[in-house]
Amino acid sequence: MSKQNETVEPTQTLDDKRRENEALFAQLTNKNKDYMVKLNRQLDEGGMLEEQKTEIFNDMLKNIVAEQANHITARKIYGTSTDQAIYLLEGKREATAEAGERSESWKIYLDGALLLGGMFSIITGISYFTGNQEAGLGLITLLLNFLLGGLAVMVITKYAPTPGVKGGFFKYILATTVTMVGWIVLMAFGTALIPPALNPVLPGPYTLAIGLLAFLAKWYLKKKLNIKGTLI
Repeated sequence: MSKQNETVEPTQTLDDKRRENEALFAQLTNKNKDYMVKLNRQLDEGGMLEEQKTEIFNDMLKNIVAEQANHITARKIYGTSTDQAIYLLEGKREATAEAGERSESWKIYLDGALLLGGMFSIITGISYFTGNQEAGLGLITLLLNFLLGGLAVMVITKYAPTPGVKGGFFKYILATTVTMVGWIVLMAFGTALIPPALNPVLPGPYTLAIGLLAFLAKWYLKKKLNIKGTLI
C-alpha cells in the first residue's frame, strides 16, 4: 500500500514571525492598533522578552485580523489590555478581571447619578429630621444633583488607577479634585441664578424619600445591568 503524499509546512523562524507581525499590524483598525501598542508597552514594563512577545503577538494578531471582519475588537476578544498583560505576565486573569473591568459609559453615568444624587438627597432629608425644619432641595437643584453627579462619577472612574499599571495616581487625584470643585461651584452659583418660582423647594421628608428610592434603584440596577467599575 502506497502512502499518500503529505504536505509539510515549513516551520517559521522568529524573524519570519516578526515580519509577519509587521504585516498583520498594518492591517489593524486604529482602535486595535492602539490596543496592541498599549499591550506592548505594558509587557515591556513587566519585563517580557522580545522573543516571547513575538510569539504571542503572532497568534494574537492573526486572531484579531480574522475577527475584524466581524466587527469584533481586540478588547472583546482578550479583555482590556491591562487584563491581557497581567494574564500573559502572571497568569492571573481571573483574579484581576473584576478589578480592571469597566462597564459602558452610560451605565457608569446612571450608577453615579443615582449614587451622588441620592446621597445628597438623603443628607438633606436627614437634616430636616435633626432640627432643621427648613431643610429641602429645590426641584431643579435636585435634578442637577443627579445629572452632575453622574458626570462627576464618569470622570472620576475614568482616571481611577488601574491594577497592574504603574502611574496614574496623580491624574486620579487631580481629576477628582477638579471634578468635585467644579460640581460644588456649579451647584452653589448655578442654582442661585434660578428664580425661586422655577425652583420650588421640596420638603425634607420628600427629599429623603427620593434619596432612598435612588439608592434602591442604584442597588437594583447595578445587579440587573451588571455594572462594573463604579465607585461603590
